[in-house]
Amino acid sequence: MTKAIHPIAGAIGLLTIATFWLSTVLSELFGSHALVTSVKTTIPWGFLLLIPALALAGGSGFSLAKGAKSGRVGAKAKRMPFIAGNGVLILIPAALFLAAKAKAGEFDSIFYAAQAVELIAGATNLSLLGLNMRDGLKLTGRLRRAGGYDLRLTGRDVVADGTVAFRFAKPAGFTHVAGQNVSLTLPSLSEPDAKGRSRTLTLASAPDERELMVATRLSGSAFKRALDTLPVGSTARIAGPSGDLTLHADPARPAVFLAGGIGITPFLAMVRDATRAKLPHRVTLFYSNRRPQDAAFLDELRRLEQTNPNFRLVATITEQPDPAQPWSGEIGAINEEMLRRHVPDVRAPIYYFAGPPAMTNAMRDVLTKIGVTEQDMRSEAFYGY
Repeated sequence: MTKAIHPIAGAIGLLTIATFWLSTVLSELFGSHALVTSVKTTIPWGFLLLIPALALAGGSGFSLAKGAKSGRVGAKAKRMPFIAGNGVLILIPAALFLAAKAKAGEFDSIFYAAQAVELIAGATNLSLLGLNMRDGLKLTGRLRRAGGYDLRLTGRDVVADGTVAFRFAKPAGFTHVAGQNVSLTLPSLSEPDAKGRSRTLTLASAPDERELMVATRLSGSAFKRALDTLPVGSTARIAGPSGDLTLHADPARPAVFLAGGIGITPFLAMVRDATRAKLPHRVTLFYSNRRPQDAAFLDELRRLEQTNPNFRLVATITEQPDPAQPWSGEIGAINEEMLRRHVPDVRAPIYYFAGPPAMTNAMRDVLTKIGVTEQDMRSEAFYGY
């Protein structure tokens, strides 16, 4: 519901301020004093629509940001206090003052000075709201660079049984936040399957790396076959980034990541980024797979645990281990008992979970059972592609 309210409220606020601003300019340039008076005395009534719209946009925006202070989400959150302050301290008082002056027929130098201040403040809020709308559209993937970015395949690595990581040279101008995804297109795919030439894949690389990396389980789909056989040096295309499964800003709140299978990719990016940037966040990653050989990036995650004192890895497998391959991790699905053993205060962290839909639904049920609120859950389901 919040994700639906936010863009609607923001659009209403933007259009209402634009209507006020344009009607003021046009009446001043081409209208009589009577028309100016009509416009100025009507604008305060518009506050009955504008104020609730901006309050809903701001409140829902802060709820969606969940404390983020970086990236596009953080930029949107930082603009909202300026928009609100500009409205409360300048726009509303100026509009009420100008309405009273116009109604009294006092079109003097004070009126026009206040009018100039109101127009500047209105233009400022229009710009800030427009930037917020642009960033919101980019976060949801509805607004992307035309044509996307061309990028060159630089290599591939087998990272688990049936799972391959693909590395691409990062195109100039591309930026993302750890945990976001892109739409990857293979223009050379001659016979696309029913889903076309594109797939949405999470970036497993940290934002400061020189290469972009995605990883996927291979299958018999035309897209997967074409990606697996794409020659090094070949060109693909990406659009994005999109998504808001990104690490919260408040280091006082621990983070718990719950990953199943290929759902590890956003968390690998976040752990890499947190380690490189020496973030103070305390992060615990629960990583579930059927067998050790199915666990992509497991060795790297173990090395990151040794490097980052704030990061702890809890790896688990759901099948009994092979006696010939010793396993020192957990055995069994991630459940309430396992969480309580490794997380001292299970209601304190913000929980992130990603994986197949069945796994994410199960994690939501477990977290709800132990009293974690919906506001403290961030999730992304990885459907078959």
